[in-house]
Amino acid sequence: MQQNESKSGRDRGRGRPVWIAAGAVALAGAAIAGFAAWGGNSPAAYAVTKNSDGTVTVSIKDIKAIDQANAKLREFGVRAKAVPMTANCANPGSADLYHGSDWDIPKPGTDSVTLGTRIPSGYTILLAVSDLPGRGTGLGFTAPMKDPAPACVLDAASDPGQRSTK
Repeated sequence: MQQNESKSGRDRGRGRPVWIAAGAVALAGAAIAGFAAWGGNSPAAYAVTKNSDGTVTVSIKDIKAIDQANAKLREFGVRAKAVPMTANCANPGSADLYHGSDWDIPKPGTDSVTLGTRIPSGYTILLAVSDLPGRGTGLGFTAPMKDPAPACVLDAASDPGQRSTK
C-alpha cells in the first residue's frame, strides 16, 4: 500500500496524532488485558506452585487452562497431569492403578490439590477437572495410573458402577 505524498507539511503531520492516539489505545488495551490475566479482579485460570517442602499445589479454575497447568507440572518434574472429567471417557479399571503404599497421597484443599514428591516411576496421578453444570471447577485426583495415562477421567455420575440403586 502506497501513501500519497503531499508537499504540504501540514498534511503530512495530520496523520501523526492519529498514529500516536492509536498507539496509546493499543498500549492501554494491552495493559488492561495484562491486568485481567495477572491479578485483576477475576481469579486466575490456574496456579501451579512449588512449595518449600518440595510439594506442588495445583489449582485449576477453568478447564481451558489444562495445557498451561500441565506445562508447569512438567517444568517442575511432577508425574501428574490435569485431564478433563467427561461423561464419555472409558473407565480404565483398577488394573491400571498403582497398588503399593509407598507414594504420597495428594492432599485436597478448598480449591486445590497438593501433590507430594513420591509418585511411583511409570505412573502418573491424574488431576480431574470438571466443567459440567452444577459441578463448579470439580478438581479431583486419582491414585497413580500406569503410563501412558489416559487423556480423560470418567465422571463418577456417568459411571453405571458408581450410581446409586435407590
